Amino acid sequence: MALIGYKQSLMVMKQIDQCVEALCQKGCGAVREDIKLLKQGVILPEMSALDDRARKAVLDELCSIMAVYGDRCPIPPLQQKKQSTG
Repeated sequence: MALIGYKQSLMVMKQIDQCVEALCQKGCGAVREDIKLLKQGVILPEMSALDDRARKAVLDELCSIMAVYGDRCPIPPLQQKKQSTG
């Protein structure tokens, strides 16, 4: 019984990580906007499969990540990288 709970927890943690990664790929500016929306209770498309606890975990993780960068953003969005190389 406990093994099932453990496996489900691992799956949820993986979903949280994948969601954070997908959101961060949009770039710092977009993440800041997403954080504002999440704090207003908006459920982003990337988070539609997550429950409330997992969405809160994503928001907390995004806030922690962005706290490191402050107002600067050394990482361009993935889409801009692709466009500049193509």
